[in-house]
Amino acid sequence: MAVTMNNVRAVLDPEEPDYGQVAKLGADALPHLEALVSSGDTMLASKAAYAASLIKDPKSADVVDTAAKSDDPAVRVAAAAAVSNLPAKGANAVLETLAGDPDPGVRKVARNSVPESASRELKQKLEETSEADGGRDGEAAAVNPMPGEAEAEPGNVGQTMPGEEPGGMPGEQPRMPGEMS
Repeated sequence: MAVTMNNVRAVLDPEEPDYGQVAKLGADALPHLEALVSSGDTMLASKAAYAASLIKDPKSADVVDTAAKSDDPAVRVAAAAAVSNLPAKGANAVLETLAGDPDPGVRKVARNSVPESASRELKQKLEETSEADGGRDGEAAAVNPMPGEAEAEPGNVGQTMPGEEPGGMPGEQPRMPGEMS
């Protein structure tokens, strides 16, 4: 049975796709996944990139690499997450692309997807991006406020957004230490 775009879309269109079904479509789905990655539809492109990584075929890495070169950072994040499903050679090629990504979130996901089989040079290159990002994966937002955010005040956990008062939004009751929201 020939795999059509309709077959692929039927699996990917639901909010929570059954990625196992895409893998069963096999390598014949890869040209359709490649087209979806390049479609401009962020959600569908992201799902297609991840789905391609689950198909055990050398050309799967090409689809993920296309996603890694997308203009859309969300699609590049999906490519970075998909790397962990690729064989070493394909994963390394995609990670080379992602290591120089301008978006720190993409680089973070890429660093967290490095397979053990990655070359020492590639691991070093990705580690250098961590240092360039301040070496604080997951902590950067708490230390470096977003544009327009105020610096944290003593005793105030985190930063405040414009219009927000230290300790919470206007009218919000302050919580006691240890109290759950």
